[in-house]
Amino acid sequence: MQDKYRTLMRWSYDAVQRLYSEIPYRMSGSGGAFPAWHYFLELTRRCNLRCRMCQYIHFLEEVPGAQQKEGELTTEEWKDVIHQTGRMSLLTFTGGEPLIRKDFPELLEFASRQSLTHIVTNATLLDAAMAETFVRFAPRRAGGRGLNFIGVSLEGPAEVHDDIRRQPGAFGKAAAGLAQLREYRDRAGKTCPMVHITSVIQAHNLDSLPLMPGIVADLGADVLNLVTETRMHDLPGLGEHTPGTWKTSDIDWPRIPRNALQDALRKTEEEARLRHVELRLPRMPREEVLRYYSTGVEVKHYQCRSPWNTIIVGRTGDVYPCWLIKIGNVREQSLKSMWNAGKTKAFRRACRSGLFSVCPGCCFIEYRGEKK
Repeated sequence: MQDKYRTLMRWSYDAVQRLYSEIPYRMSGSGGAFPAWHYFLELTRRCNLRCRMCQYIHFLEEVPGAQQKEGELTTEEWKDVIHQTGRMSLLTFTGGEPLIRKDFPELLEFASRQSLTHIVTNATLLDAAMAETFVRFAPRRAGGRGLNFIGVSLEGPAEVHDDIRRQPGAFGKAAAGLAQLREYRDRAGKTCPMVHITSVIQAHNLDSLPLMPGIVADLGADVLNLVTETRMHDLPGLGEHTPGTWKTSDIDWPRIPRNALQDALRKTEEEARLRHVELRLPRMPREEVLRYYSTGVEVKHYQCRSPWNTIIVGRTGDVYPCWLIKIGNVREQSLKSMWNAGKTKAFRRACRSGLFSVCPGCCFIEYRGEKK
């Protein structure tokens, strides 16, 4: 029954995302859209880890720690942003590491009173007090207001994960935090917050991918997400320049030998079936995943509905329908005024005509097949 419920929740999200955007995507020649319903709130770019594949690694290593906090929205500013979102919206707290902010429990509680909420975290700061807080703000079942989902990034077994994270003990801390979360959740008789484990497909963890379904099962998590590694944030001035400025050659694309990746994916799928773990692959056929890491994919075979559904609010208040283009700042304008402004609608029209050369690897795009 629980497996069927998880599948239904995944189908519901994908269906809502597609159906909600269908009419404006197809019918609005101006690029207008219904009000956004999924908000990504980047509370900070500060982080206690230094992951090898992190797109913010240059910021974390080159900007002095005392300066990394400069310009971040305050607690009250974030509450104002949250207040501007719709009551039926999904709010995803992300970073950096969102738990590094001391006001995070306060912000989570404020958001969870009005909306469905979701956290993306490395879980190394998930102690007993935080686990109890998460369960307290969660609905009994997914779909109600409150903390519905927690996404935890794990890249392999302890030795592999800690090497990629470049912090000894990182896996153990995350596993202990998830155990505490599960204990509080069971004690409360809740199914939420549900936990999905996300692993980035990369050269550093390729041999360990088939071990991930077992790790997910042992941790009592609900889903294993495999996502592609993307290097879009390596681009200098991302969001400030016209998206068409960038060329394919501007990105150092990740590469993995095709046969090795094919074998790893096959073994991972087999293990997922054996361990009864729901496995979610990138929104593309397996053949496209192999192409992405070997020769690259043809962006003309993909589409993106995210600019019709999603608002990203960066740590200093900059607002994006996609990281490729900034449309304003919450310290100067409301989310509503930016959402269907001329710059935003022009970007949607451009996306509908065809995606950009730097889009492959983004988790928002989806394969639509080759045009006849």
